[in-house]
Amino acid sequence: MPEHMRRFCFNQITDSESNIDVQSGYNIIFFYNALESGEFLGHENDWVMVYNQEIIAYGKLYSDDELNHIFKKMPSAIQLPVNQKRLPRSKKRKMVTTNHVNNASDYKVRASVRRPEEPGLVALINYTLYDKYNNNKIYECVIDTGAPSTIFPFHIKRTLRGDEGWKKNPITSSGYGEGANEIYATRMFEVRLGDKHDWTKWVQAKISVWEQDPGDEVEHALIGNDITDQLAYAHEPKRPIKFLDSTDEEKLTQFLNNSLTKIVVLFINFYPFQTANRLCKS
Repeated sequence: MPEHMRRFCFNQITDSESNIDVQSGYNIIFFYNALESGEFLGHENDWVMVYNQEIIAYGKLYSDDELNHIFKKMPSAIQLPVNQKRLPRSKKRKMVTTNHVNNASDYKVRASVRRPEEPGLVALINYTLYDKYNNNKIYECVIDTGAPSTIFPFHIKRTLRGDEGWKKNPITSSGYGEGANEIYATRMFEVRLGDKHDWTKWVQAKISVWEQDPGDEVEHALIGNDITDQLAYAHEPKRPIKFLDSTDEEKLTQFLNNSLTKIVVLFINFYPFQTANRLCKS
């Protein structure tokens, strides 16, 4: 069994308050014991689904929608590949942040997360999270321009309660947090960002969370492009990022549209012959 899987199973079984997490840990151990004993001979290209420490099915990798349907009947089921070279890894996070000021605090943000179907229950990270379940381990919540997807501490999954909407076996991190385990959502969650005064609108994304103890190298919750690409924000040199509310978004859109129109008009006025020539050719 790979060391990162061994660590994940140990934490699932010994530290989790969820019986589903505990059972999924035992299912992963069962899979690797069966793999080492040659149980899967002839199924080298298959993925194996295990539930209640029994082999349920061989076949293809299930989609998130298929997993959500399966979890209704088999909530602690796991699916892993016989060929361990096919173990999934996260898209590489480069941990690239734009130049920032005030000891980097200007790119720290608040974040709220909730399930769309349960808007009254919100998990909050107020710039910095101290994980009381892991010796007050510190996570700073930052915008990361090098992250294709958003990842939060395990605190988010724990606070939102319930195991629905999460994969039961982990994915190995690559880039930032190399070697740590990530738990991926199979459903959309809603996220909004905030500063000292305001919050953005809620946007949806399939987020992930770090394992309960991802190690000393992981010190951040990373807000990736899957979130920031859905939000309008302004950035002045040596000033904090300002996320815009819906009213500001409309004003920014109008400004950009008007600016583009003015640029086109100026180009035509300064280069009438070239513009006319290009239009004729097209």
